[in-house]
Amino acid sequence: MTWSVRGVERETRAMLEKAAARVDKTMGQYFNDEVRAFVQGQLSQAEAPQLPASPRDLQVQVEQLTQMVEGIAARLAEPARKSLWQRVFGK
Repeated sequence: MTWSVRGVERETRAMLEKAAARVDKTMGQYFNDEVRAFVQGQLSQAEAPQLPASPRDLQVQVEQLTQMVEGIAARLAEPARKSLWQRVFGK
């Protein structure tokens, strides 16, 4: 049975052909094995129930983000570093 997929860009098709050739598979075999496995993984992730984060997990994440922001702010407040030539010649 022939199946046509509309809207697939030429670059995408070329990449799929190259990937299939690398593993010595036809395009059909590659889709059946690799693309199907990828899509099944995506679907099972989407269907998996997401547990709410615990208050402690949220607190740790907020602390990490705060440290990151403070580090960035501290670096922005530092005077610009002198280049090698400025350090050598004092300019």
